[in-house]
Amino acid sequence: MAKGTKSKASRSPKRAHLESESSHTEGKKAGRPRRKTVAAEASDGEPEGPGALTLKVPGRIAWDKYPERTERLLDFLDTHMDVAIKLFGDSTQAAKSEGRSKLTAKSNKAAAYLQLADGIFSIDDDAAVRADFTTNPNKYVKAVDNYITNT
Repeated sequence: MAKGTKSKASRSPKRAHLESESSHTEGKKAGRPRRKTVAAEASDGEPEGPGALTLKVPGRIAWDKYPERTERLLDFLDTHMDVAIKLFGDSTQAAKSEGRSKLTAKSNKAAAYLQLADGIFSIDDDAAVRADFTTNPNKYVKAVDNYITNT
């Protein structure tokens, strides 16, 4: 059998551009962005020097190692019934047995979780946790939400 010659189909400009880009990244996996490394910065935004004090900010909020956080959570809920009602609701049966009307939340749960996180982490023993809480409170709000939901 004789081999026939096929004419090559013309490439689209978009595909040709993608192929030329991929030739620059030989040996790298295509489609994955390269991770950037960021130098550690001090609180004023300047890179830290070799003699600067560094605070280790937790990547993940640990509850098991720090039972005092759970104690602060429970104490906060005991002293702030409005926050507890926002998060857990009020039982109609409990309200009737106590001779009162059922209490309802006036705001959303996100505000309650923020109040709870503030009550726990703004007074934490670890200075790095306190500093990180002031700069990134949503991380701690999510940690409190997850802890309450999963325990």
